Amino acid sequence: MLVDQTKSTQWQLNDNEFWVLAQLVQHRGQVVPLSMLEAVVISGEIAHQLNHTELVNIIYHISDYLCNSHNDLIEYIPEQGVILYPMTQVKHPRIFDLPNRLLSLGQYGVIIGALLALLFFLWSHITPPLLAKADVLRQVITPTGKVIQLSIFDGKHPQDALLHAECLSTQLRLCHDVRWDSISAAISTDRHYVSFMLSQSNEPMWRFKNVKVRVDNMHLPFITEQWLHKVHICG
Repeated sequence: MLVDQTKSTQWQLNDNEFWVLAQLVQHRGQVVPLSMLEAVVISGEIAHQLNHTELVNIIYHISDYLCNSHNDLIEYIPEQGVILYPMTQVKHPRIFDLPNRLLSLGQYGVIIGALLALLFFLWSHITPPLLAKADVLRQVITPTGKVIQLSIFDGKHPQDALLHAECLSTQLRLCHDVRWDSISAAISTDRHYVSFMLSQSNEPMWRFKNVKVRVDNMHLPFITEQWLHKVHICG
């Protein structure tokens, strides 16, 4: 007789079922060979053999007796044997095992806490964008009537920005073929370099070009007609 003490239920086993279950209990945690289970010995009598189908049916009957809550205690291994585990194997479900699995409040709390910590970390390490305003902003009209947007940036000496803007404007007015629609120049903080950003938007695709120039004395003009042709600002 097999008794479930948690539910106060009983199952009456026949002699063959009792023999198989007794062998599994005696060798709990081990794989009991099929040949050993097939040789049934009851009360010291001569063994009689179970065929394979009978043995498999007994195993499944015992598994049915254990019900769904304990049917993983017993495992049938085809061609080898049967094992009765020492205890019910607890399976810990993972959150994403099923696409529509519900999360517990604790799991929600852990996820939300991790997201808030990540957002705080990102926010504390993000540098806000710096918006620079041009020290000199003007339009230059070439001899052919083309309008050039000119911007000069210099955060330390606006007078230098004005000097180079006047020089560049004068030379552009003498240039008959300016290849760019917009010219921006930024003077470095160490007063040794000027970076030019050139852009052209009159074509199917935008074109950009960057020119970086080393200047020995930023207080003196360096832009000439020859220099504009050399860096391909003028054609």
